[in-house]
Amino acid sequence: MFDVEHFIWIFITVFCVIALSVISKKKNFSLKTAGYIMSTISLISEISKIMSDMTEGGKGGYVLAPTSLPFHLCSLMLFGVLFITFGKDGKAKQIVIDFIAVAGILGSICAILIPTVGTDFLNIQSYQCFVYHGGLLWFGIYLILSGKSKPCLKTLGRNMIILLLLIWALIYVNSVLSVYNVNFMYLVRPPMENLPFLNLNQGWYIYFLRLVGLGVSIISLFHLPFIIAQRKKK
Repeated sequence: MFDVEHFIWIFITVFCVIALSVISKKKNFSLKTAGYIMSTISLISEISKIMSDMTEGGKGGYVLAPTSLPFHLCSLMLFGVLFITFGKDGKAKQIVIDFIAVAGILGSICAILIPTVGTDFLNIQSYQCFVYHGGLLWFGIYLILSGKSKPCLKTLGRNMIILLLLIWALIYVNSVLSVYNVNFMYLVRPPMENLPFLNLNQGWYIYFLRLVGLGVSIISLFHLPFIIAQRKKK
């Protein structure tokens, strides 16, 4: 974490995100075009993850390692991206757009800063991690800059509800798959050891409350400038 390779990955990712943001702004990408690009990035990322993380099945053959199932927050957004790209316009799509615009940006930044799969340039999972999260970060920025998503007090409430429902659901998923040592959305234990705030030094309950509190706090802070700006306009 934060070694030379990590800083190189961060630089490359930030450069690509800025370049894509500038191009999409200048070319005035439609939601469909941006969705096609992000869907392609997502599918390539997911296929590379599947092909690189297969493990022997119980009765022969290979299966996807349970730890690589798409139940992390950013992985779940793959389905949201596909829905935005190919789904029918309406309230449901707008709710998904508003959630991905915020959670996609915040979740991607966290994943880029804390790459749990490592930063080795010889490891395909490093490419999968940074390429996918870089793409998701760009897509979230695009949704806001293009006006497809307009964070406000209403979207803050909806995003909080979605986040808490996902946490509730993933507690069950982690429990059902506990035999495989899964840790989706990092609800079981911290993403890395020796983190200064997210650790198990004071027990799991304190860690869980800190994790949920941190998620609620950063989502609220992200919405705050938009809410203030809208109040000033009114």
